[in-house]
Formats: sequence, structure tokens, C-alpha cells
Amino acid sequence: MAASAALPLVSVLMPAFNHASYVGAAVESVLGQRYANLELIVIDDASTDATWTVLQTYADARLHVSRHESNRGAHATLNEALYLAQGKYVAILNSDDVYHPDRLQVLVDAAEAAGVEDYFAFTDLAFIDEIDRFVPEDDRARAYWRLCRDCRGRPERLWFVVGNPAVSTSNFFFSRSLLDRVGAFSPLRYTHDWDWALRAASVRAPVWVRRQLLRYRVHPGSTLGEGDVWRHVHENSYLQTRALLAQTGDDMPDVVAALLRNESLHPLSLMCFLALVVGGADADGLLRLAQGKNGAWLLPRIAEAGQCPADWFGSLPQLLEKDRVIAAQAALIDERWRAMRHMDREVEDRDRMIADRDAFIADQEGQIADRDAFIQEQQACIAAQTEMVEARWRAMQEMGEDIALREARIGELERLLARPLLRFAAGVQRRLGAWRNPPDA
Repeated sequence: MAASAALPLVSVLMPAFNHASYVGAAVESVLGQRYANLELIVIDDASTDATWTVLQTYADARLHVSRHESNRGAHATLNEALYLAQGKYVAILNSDDVYHPDRLQVLVDAAEAAGVEDYFAFTDLAFIDEIDRFVPEDDRARAYWRLCRDCRGRPERLWFVVGNPAVSTSNFFFSRSLLDRVGAFSPLRYTHDWDWALRAASVRAPVWVRRQLLRYRVHPGSTLGEGDVWRHVHENSYLQTRALLAQTGDDMPDVVAALLRNESLHPLSLMCFLALVVGGADADGLLRLAQGKNGAWLLPRIAEAGQCPADWFGSLPQLLEKDRVIAAQAALIDERWRAMRHMDREVEDRDRMIADRDAFIADQEGQIADRDAFIQEQQACIAAQTEMVEARWRAMQEMGEDIALREARIGELERLLARPLLRFAAGVQRRLGAWRNPPDA
């Protein structure tokens, strides 16, 4: 497809490694750009899957494909592609990411409108997963939006001190003239993109195009998913040391303030790197420390020699989270201590209540004992009185019997004497009558 001579050529570089599932979508997103005056340079870095086979299925005059016999790493593959690039502008797309169809048109238009040499731009991006679903809730997406927030209102030159708002080389768009000044990518596994952007920002303030023109893929096979923690720590501290050393005294407060917002800041590690600089280490020496030597890292040796825990070299958010956890644990301990003290007071109150209850019970038991003794005494008195009453009752019964017998005897006597007495009385009455009324003489 012939390109118009009036349009600047854009060289798109694609390092590819073991992305057979994604590389087709990446290639098609470049060849399908609305801006057509481009070349796509793809270098397969000795993939062990079907990446190379997929690349062979595309036939386009703008596509240039080559393959390494052995793996050289992302930075070396990019540098090789930079050497091959012919365009006025250079863009990069990793083989697992996807361009928006308007990306190159928007960026070329912005660069041409700016009319400056040494141009460097990047855009907003969206996060997708291995099956092209948008994943704004992914941890990396959340970290990205926090970084966007922290960059807001800061000078452009400090954006890459706060973090890496471009996120990936897939988001780089720059002029050939800037490449000539900044140079190639450094031999860093995880931060070669961030390192290059820091150097580029020191030459020309970057342009942040606030449109989502890149789909950045997060998946288990990505490089940043590797667990090489000490390499991450060394590379991050190397970049931050370089960023500090590149500033002037007047800018230092703003730089430090921006650095403190960087979620990749490892305070103790950075202090060690700065101490090495004070001791005479140069840029090449720091880079060697960041690369490690045969898997041996400086900071674990320092931790071992200083007999300090390795997690002291954690990032600032990790240390703050550790402090938060410790503070939460301390608050929990305080709360439990207060609860225990409250419980002790409740136990003391309960013990006093029990003691009072025991005293009350003892008093009641004493009163009950006294009452029982009184009852027993009353019962004995009642028993004695009952016995006396019974004795009296028996005596009264005996007396009643005697009276009845006596009355019976009297009755009998009366019966025996009644007739003689009546005759005697009658006789007396007759005599008295005769005496009172004598017969006439």
C-alpha cells in the first residue's frame, strides 16, 4: 500500500515473546490503523510457543518480521528494532497489547501541531484480560488510576517521578530526534520503559493525551507477574536514585514530594543506593547493582549483615500498610486490655456481690437457726402444755365421772326418800291444818 509523501512515516516496533494467543490481535490493531503511513517491525525473541507461526500468516508490505535464535530480552529486542526503524516518529506495541484504531492518527496530529523537536507523548489506557474483557477492578488498574490522580496538578517533568503513567512501552510515541538524544533502552528487565521515560522527560516535557487509545492486557503470563521481588526493588531504587541525582537544588523539594507519592518507593533501599553514590558509585555501578550478579543481590546481603528483616526494604505503601496493621493490632490490644480491665472490675463487683450475698445468706442462716431454736422451744412448750391439758382433760374426765356417779347416787337416794318424805310432809300438813283449825268444842 503506497503511502502519501506528505505524511510522516511512523515506525511501530513490536517485540514478541510467547504470545501466540495475543500477537495476532496486536498485529491487526497496527495494520488496521486509520493512519496508514507506517511500518511494523516485529521481532520474535525466540518464542517457544506458536508465536512465530502466527506471524507467518500475515502478508502486508508494511510488515517486517524477523526471529532470534535465542532469547535476548525485551530491552535488547527493542534496541534492535530501534536500529531498524526508519520513521520520523517511533511507536511501540508489545505483542499482548492492542492499539485503538485512531491511536496513531491522534498522536501524529498532536505531534505535528506541536511543531517541536524531541517530542514524547503517551495516552490514557484501558485494562483488558486474556479474553479481551475490560477489567477496571484489576489491582494494576486501580494503581494506575491512583497514579493518574497523584500526577494531576504536578509539572509534566515530575509525572515519571510520581510513577510510570505511561505504564508500558506500548504507550510510547516519540520522535526520532528525541531518540537520538535519549539513547537506547537500558538493560533492565522490568523498568526499561520507566527508565527511558524518565530520561526522555528530562529532555522534553512529555505530552499526556487524555484519550484511551491503548488496551493494556493483564494476564498471568505477563513479565510483571513474575515473583522476582529483589530485582523489582533494586531496579525501582536505581531509577529513583537517578531521578534524584538529575534534579537541581531548587527543584528538590518538589521532586521529593512527588517521590513520596510513588507506590514503588522503597525508602531503605533508596537510602542504601544514595549512600553508595556518596561513597563514589557512578551511574554504571548503580546500573550493575540494579541488574544483580548471577542472581545475587546487594540488599539481601545488607539485610543479613545488619540482622534486620527483609521486609524493612518494602515499598512505602507496604511499610505504611504494615504500620497500619501494627496500629490496628495495637488498638485491638488496647481495646482488649480495656475489656480485660472492665472485666476485672466486673469480676471484682461480682465478687463483692457474692461476698455480700454470702454474708446475707450467713445472716439468714443464723436467723433461721435462731428461729429453728425458738420453734423447737415453742414446740417443747406446746408439747408440755399439750401434756398438761391432756392431764387436766383426763382429770376433768375423771371428775366428771365422779360427779356423774355422785349425781346418780343422789338421784337414787332421792328416789328412795321421795315417797317417805312426801308422806311425812303430808302428815305434817295435816297436823298443821288441824292445829290451825281445831274442831268446835
